[in-house]
Amino acid sequence: MTVKPKITELLKRLNEGVFEKQEVFAMTLLTAIAGESIFLLGAPGVAKSLIARRLKYAFKDGSAFEYLMNRFSTPDEIFGPVSISKLKEDKYERNIKNYLPGASVIFLDEIWKAGPSIQNTLLTVLNEKIYRNGDHEIQLPLKAIISASNELPNKGEGLEALWDRFLVRQIVGCVKDIHNFNEMITKTGNANQNTIGEALKISDEDYKKWNKEIDEIIIPENVLNVISVIRNYIQLHNQLDDNKEKQIYISDRRWRKIVRLIRTSAFLNDRIAVDLMDCFLIKDCIWNEPEQITAVTQFVKDAIQKHGYAITLNVNVIKEQIVSIQNEIKKETSIENDTRVEKLAFYNESIEILNPPNHTYNYIAKATLNQLTNQNQHHNLMDVNHYHQRGFNISIGKDKFHIKIDGNDVQLKTEVKGNKRIIIRKPHELIENSWDNKISLMLSHINDLKTQLEKYLNTDLKEIRLNLFVKPELAFYVETHIADTKKELEKLIFEIRGIQDNYKCLKSETKIAA
Repeated sequence: MTVKPKITELLKRLNEGVFEKQEVFAMTLLTAIAGESIFLLGAPGVAKSLIARRLKYAFKDGSAFEYLMNRFSTPDEIFGPVSISKLKEDKYERNIKNYLPGASVIFLDEIWKAGPSIQNTLLTVLNEKIYRNGDHEIQLPLKAIISASNELPNKGEGLEALWDRFLVRQIVGCVKDIHNFNEMITKTGNANQNTIGEALKISDEDYKKWNKEIDEIIIPENVLNVISVIRNYIQLHNQLDDNKEKQIYISDRRWRKIVRLIRTSAFLNDRIAVDLMDCFLIKDCIWNEPEQITAVTQFVKDAIQKHGYAITLNVNVIKEQIVSIQNEIKKETSIENDTRVEKLAFYNESIEILNPPNHTYNYIAKATLNQLTNQNQHHNLMDVNHYHQRGFNISIGKDKFHIKIDGNDVQLKTEVKGNKRIIIRKPHELIENSWDNKISLMLSHINDLKTQLEKYLNTDLKEIRLNLFVKPELAFYVETHIADTKKELEKLIFEIRGIQDNYKCLKSETKIAA
């Protein structure tokens, strides 16, 4: 049996008799197999502890340790009491049997209430799965640590390092669907019973073998690109003034663990490489406050939808080639002859002043204009009918199209003489053949990209909606990106064909541009 059918059935059995917890069970099992830890945020009574108790049955010979923390909890209650017999030998060791160091699945409720001595030990347990008992270190049989609380760690209490160790963060709520709710409250039986047969359980041999194979899962370039885009989104988010107090911080260690998690998802889905659907798991690993969940979810969706397929880079190369050949065609087939000149618009030996200080007297005679110097001199301006005149101090302006009246620069009316001609010439046959070759190469490149897309749809995305750990409706964001890319390729083909038709239909002629 391959891995995926086993995990599929395992998840089905874990969810028996439990309602609306499929996603939490899936993420908890995935996190455990990845060798990571998960934090469940939710009010009391929403089955957080039940999830941990059920999970122990997923592992052969699995044992569980469960503890409700409070501010008076002691290390003895978590890691075991100090051995009296060892003390007599001058050794400080704990009896760890039936305590955290001896369990494969650990559930720590209200974890933020633990004291500093417990927290510090947990940091090593979470990160390295090692417990130092006396003068020797123990490699723990730990498969999963599940922590829970109805609140997040308080700021300023030194809990940041412990909080960062919980890679996956899930919010657990009450049953919402009315039919599920009615069945849940009327169902009899023991919800904590073992629903998993021995043959279905994950053995230590399986666990060790899978962990080696998970490390061999390929991380494609487009997945690395998605991660890079998400990081950029987070950086931009943190730069906004409104977010200065609530930064999204993702450590390098955390990104490394995220990659391990999505590798595990790919492996358990019987794939040799991570795909874009696995990337949706990132959203559960990068929020620090519940208010950030909407933002980071959108970051992940946008990164996958807009930047998830590397073909975009090839499309941009084609667009650059199109611009290049368009410039080349324009340079080779058209010559611009512009004889337009701006001149003063004289009428009846006078010219209109466009912004005169006195709107009654807004014309100056051509003869007067020719007499102007740099010095103010008394000259007459005329009205529109040239019947009345009035004297003003007038001198030359900043250029031939301006004069100064009483020290104010004013503009004279102008007109454009001449025209702009575009001389079109049909390209030489050899040049046209060169363009045909370039067009052919571009179209061939696009057809190759279309073939890649079809292969991607028929192979990589064949089971896109069957990911064990991602909601199938999220496939929309991957599929729309592919559909948009296909449309863009068709538009490019149409544009390239249009360019070719245009230069083949060219005739030598002269056009007067408007």
